[in-house]
Amino acid sequence: MSMPDDLFYPVGVVTCIMVWTAGVPHSVSDKKTWFGYWKKDGFVKTKHNGRVDLNHQWENIRDRWVEMFRNHEVHIGESVMQQVTHKDEWCAESYMQTDYEKISKEDYAETVKDYLVFKLMGAGYFGDADVESE
Repeated sequence: MSMPDDLFYPVGVVTCIMVWTAGVPHSVSDKKTWFGYWKKDGFVKTKHNGRVDLNHQWENIRDRWVEMFRNHEVHIGESVMQQVTHKDEWCAESYMQTDYEKISKEDYAETVKDYLVFKLMGAGYFGDADVESE
C-alpha cells in the first residue's frame, strides 16, 4: 500500500506497507498481488499541529481501506491486482489505471504548467546561464 507523501510530516519519508503470507514463496503461490494506492487519507497539514483530521474523514477512509485490503477489491485510482515477480516493480503507481473523469480542465492545465516550468528550469532559462561580470 502506497501511503500519503507527508505521512510523517515534517520528515520527508516515502512510506509503503507490504504484507506477505509467511512460509509461502511468492513464486510458488502463483497469485496476483493486490496493490493499494492510499495517498488521500483525509488528513490536512497544519502549521503547528502537523497532520490533523480536520474534516473528520479518517474513520470512514480507514474502514474503506481495511475492507478493500481484506477483500482484495479493485477500485480505479485506489487499488489494482497485478501478477508480479521479483524482477518487477512493487509499487501501486506502476500498475494503476487513471480515472480520467476525475481530472478537471484546471488540474490538467496546472499539471502542464508545472511540467513546462520544470522543463524550462532544467534547460537553464531561469538564472542558470553563465553571466559575465563587468
